[in-house]
Amino acid sequence: MDKGLTLFIVVAVAALCLLVAGVFLLAGLGWSLIAGGAACLVAAGFIRKGLILE
Repeated sequence: MDKGLTLFIVVAVAALCLLVAGVFLLAGLGWSLIAGGAACLVAAGFIRKGLILE
């Protein structure tokens, strides 16, 4: 498998896990997890855009 595709999948799964954990907590740490998940989704979007342009 391509390294870029592997990195995209790992970052997207990490974002999903952070978002789900943040929604279950929804306290101080929960909002931090949601913000981290959103940042990971943005990073995954950039990786995906780079993979499409190759």
